[in-house]
Amino acid sequence: MRKLIFALVLGMMVPNYGFALGLGDIEVNSKLNQQLDARIDLLSASPEDAEVLIIKLASREEFIKAGLDRPHSLTALRFKPLVENGRVFITVKSPKPIHEPSVNFLIEVDWPQGHLIREYTVLLEPPALMKQQGNR
Repeated sequence: MRKLIFALVLGMMVPNYGFALGLGDIEVNSKLNQQLDARIDLLSASPEDAEVLIIKLASREEFIKAGLDRPHSLTALRFKPLVENGRVFITVKSPKPIHEPSVNFLIEVDWPQGHLIREYTVLLEPPALMKQQGNR
């Protein structure tokens, strides 16, 4: 019994580096025919975690496994960690305007304690439609 109590106390004193990161929802700040500007909330991450993350578009093989197309235009997407007010996000940007009303992609995140792949679908509304909805 003493060993169990000792292990529990020791476990509470040692930082837990084994917990998994999670990818939250995507927030889109751009519209159709604009450069993609979005960010993904990185759950259970500390600002220090941002320094060791490797974030990229998933491989062609991962897209095939997921049953998704991987158009060449997706290779231009850029992913970068961002720390803001102690929270960690992943920015998603495109160098050129997006002319399709939706973008579907897989993001791959690697860090020393794990690996994660998640699918995102971004729906881009035309600027005129956004103005009409705001007037209602």
